[in-house]
Amino acid sequence: MVSCMMRQSDEKHILGTASTEILLWSSRRDLIAVSNSSGEVFLRRLSWSKVWKLPKRGDGIKITAIVWRPDSVVLAVGYSSGHVVLVDVESGEVVHTFNPCGEPITALSWENCSTSLKEEADNFLLPELLPQPSKVNSSKVDAGSALNGDKGLKHEELLSILWIGLKNGLIYGFAFGLFPCCLLKLSEMSGGSNSIGAVRSVFPNGDHSQLCLLADVRAGSSEVLLMTVETPLITHCLKELYGLGFLYRQITGLMDCLISAQKALQEAWEDALVDLESKMVRYESNDGKSSLSVDLMELLMFGHAGIKLEKFLVTDLTDKGLKRIGQAVELSYSNMQKLLIKHIVCANYQLSHYLTQLCGLAKQEDRFSCLGLQVNSCLAAYRAAGSFTAKTAELQQVIDGSVKYLKTFFRWLYVTILRLSDETIPPELATSTQQDVRFIANFLAKDFETDGQVRLDRIGQYLRNEPLTFVASSKTRPWDMLVEACPSIVHLQDSDLFQPRAERSLAQEFAHLEHQVKASFEAIPSAVGQTASLPFITDLTLDCPQDSVDKIRITTRSINQPKDMCNLLGLTNSTTHSSGFYLFEFASEKERKNLTRAAFFSFGKCDHLPPGEYKIADIQFYNNEIMSVLLSIERSANSIFVQLSLGLLREQLAPIVSRRGPFNSFHSDVFVSSVFSQGNLRSVDATALGLSSSRKVAAIFSSSKRKVRIFDMEVEEEEDEDQDIEDVSDLSHGGFGTNTSTGFGQSSFGAKPTGTAAPTFQTTGFGSNTSMFGSTGTTASQPSGGLFGTPTATFGAAQPTAGFGAPATNTGFGGIHF
Repeated sequence: MVSCMMRQSDEKHILGTASTEILLWSSRRDLIAVSNSSGEVFLRRLSWSKVWKLPKRGDGIKITAIVWRPDSVVLAVGYSSGHVVLVDVESGEVVHTFNPCGEPITALSWENCSTSLKEEADNFLLPELLPQPSKVNSSKVDAGSALNGDKGLKHEELLSILWIGLKNGLIYGFAFGLFPCCLLKLSEMSGGSNSIGAVRSVFPNGDHSQLCLLADVRAGSSEVLLMTVETPLITHCLKELYGLGFLYRQITGLMDCLISAQKALQEAWEDALVDLESKMVRYESNDGKSSLSVDLMELLMFGHAGIKLEKFLVTDLTDKGLKRIGQAVELSYSNMQKLLIKHIVCANYQLSHYLTQLCGLAKQEDRFSCLGLQVNSCLAAYRAAGSFTAKTAELQQVIDGSVKYLKTFFRWLYVTILRLSDETIPPELATSTQQDVRFIANFLAKDFETDGQVRLDRIGQYLRNEPLTFVASSKTRPWDMLVEACPSIVHLQDSDLFQPRAERSLAQEFAHLEHQVKASFEAIPSAVGQTASLPFITDLTLDCPQDSVDKIRITTRSINQPKDMCNLLGLTNSTTHSSGFYLFEFASEKERKNLTRAAFFSFGKCDHLPPGEYKIADIQFYNNEIMSVLLSIERSANSIFVQLSLGLLREQLAPIVSRRGPFNSFHSDVFVSSVFSQGNLRSVDATALGLSSSRKVAAIFSSSKRKVRIFDMEVEEEEDEDQDIEDVSDLSHGGFGTNTSTGFGQSSFGAKPTGTAAPTFQTTGFGSNTSMFGSTGTTASQPSGGLFGTPTATFGAAQPTAGFGAPATNTGFGGIHF
């Protein structure tokens, strides 16, 4: 039994010009996620204080859906641009962003499977290596500025799947919110007779064997489709999907580390050499006759510099300028070596480790081939990681060689400029060996120019996504040295040898690695989706324009109890003047598999509401037992908050069959004959609800969404009459008597008996109208059956019985009138 008392705990005015659009309480924390019309997301506490703010993604980009991960550690936000952003709740940092196919997001749902799979998955996975290398902050090259690549996405023992509905009728399933494991094409599954539009709601059952969907029909004016989709392969392969999801998370996290490390390499690369090269090019283009390499060679061999060369060295380069360039290049190359060793090499080593495991799983064809995991694509990704490793080693060799020849060359130029300027030469630089002279001469003769252009920098070409302009000598490449020793290995097919391509840059090898890793997982969503079936489908015509279907109020609830496994869907039939709501029940336990029941509940002829025309402003499931409805009164600033018993509502549901055709043609309205009544607040025209049964709290927004009231739900009855508790049902209407009940005291119909305690709230019930723990009242007559059957008590004179009676059923829950 849930108490229906409510107490207002706070009232807040929302600042700013943007209006509130979506609000969603966390099921485990005192936190609520709120989005506004500007595309921003705020995380607030129960006191409405701001925890963090997620800024908008761009002008005109709207937030279309929000969902919490089941453990409330991560918040998923869907956008009209098609992006899904995963945000760490503790820090507010974006931990992952992806775009399934570029279509706007229209629905999100994130649910756990019912059993833990971590121990079973560990049986076919290798032990983890050392912790992943940190993701480098590209704005700082220092390794101390690191961020965890997948913070907030670890330590899940249950397989959770994030279901994403799109505007084009596609549904994606992402294990752990990261791994694309299912793709459902509703238009193909429905036979293709009518193209299916935006998916308005998607919600799975406990083991993800069934999805219940609500989607638009593009060809109809205001038609929607109700469907159930069975996904038996997901249920059959939960352990395999858990293991693949784990590997995918590790692999993508390492790929993110490599991406950030390469960005840091780009920033660490010093373009001072490019400036120096441009100066040297201008030297040669002045008269078109002299060559800088020839003039420098003469200076090296004979110690004589021509007038042009002397002017260039003393005036254009200068000793200070050359010293600055040398120091910048040395620091740049040193930082790049640290990034290569500490981040890129380490991350790629671990990436190869996990790709090896992926290849091993793919070879277990009896378990993983049905999921679309192919051995050849996994081996191609593994070889691509090896080629990237070999290219990384080549870049390290090039950096070491560049540091050596640039340091020697710059020192010689620096001493030459000092000598030409008649300045003092430092003693440590005054002498040079014959080996240094030979090294500089060899550099000027072979490596100083390429295709007639000065080429001092050999590193920048590896960071561009284009073929190398200067290919390293085959005598320094390990692969070419191995081929020279063993020529027959080049003819080996499908071997595990890493075969780097000499002309490719590091960026090209990484792009190839990205492509192969993506290809190894690419077939899985379609393979799983092709095994899905569509056992139930029916049409529903709504009383609203086609362009307003997205404004229909929809609420879902998944019940996973041993003897009651089902999904519930409630929705209004109009966007403006909905006088009632549909309630659908999709059973998922074996005994009632594919049984669907439904009814339309109307407030149009409810005798116990205050006179007026009502429309449903919002509707939500409070918990497994209660449905909450917010009613607005036409031409009035008043609103009524109603709590209805789900158990009694479900008793009125009738079975419906799967068929393409209007559901409206064979259903009949069930009128809500008794509603719980008004309270004391009448100044707010409420328009939206935010409910959390676990925290026992409700947020009710005004029509302008500029003011929010926070209510404590299920407040226990207290004797202090000064308590600011809203009486959830103090309505009495002439002709029906007064229905009073203390909830935990006694109940009477008609006049209150003498000597009894004053009631703290009054209620008109659904069905049997008796007190839960109080004395039952006798009735003079019984009216005709209402919404929930023939009541055992009527409104009229009654003779109460003293003392406490046996527990009786309570027919419903109350409401509060604003």
